[in-house]
Amino acid sequence: MEDDTLKTLLATIGKRIEEHRISQDLQPEDVAEMTGLTAATIRNIENGKETYLSNFFAVCLAIDMHPKDMVDIKIILKPLFELSEPRKEKSRLTPRIDHLIETDFLKTERSANDVVNELSAVYEIKTKTSNVSVILNRKVGEGKLKVSKKGRVNFYKRR
Repeated sequence: MEDDTLKTLLATIGKRIEEHRISQDLQPEDVAEMTGLTAATIRNIENGKETYLSNFFAVCLAIDMHPKDMVDIKIILKPLFELSEPRKEKSRLTPRIDHLIETDFLKTERSANDVVNELSAVYEIKTKTSNVSVILNRKVGEGKLKVSKKGRVNFYKRR
């Protein structure tokens, strides 16, 4: 975690844990005994070091403070990294393919290439058959589509 936002959040939560532990007249060794963690781990958490989520919950339970109260921090909700355009487009494919499944388009057998062409015609998007095939095969696994093979080409049809 190199981002300052995450470091600040972890430091703030760690400080809250430490303050609450002290208000309960507990030493790090006491919390360690109540959680099964080491005192060093407790100190690391209090110093804003990364930890497992389960360790965070264990510490909150030990010091009698609800986890939601520990993380009640005003923050700017923004991802550390913006979603790339290729990933955005792949995320949009699944609902669009779901829509094609619900319509009459996949009432008859269609290849992944047929689906790519339909997506291009209806949504004006360009994508690869490999991206579409992954989603279509997932829909087969979900029981929404049947697949048959003709030569090397898979054909998909709504169940």
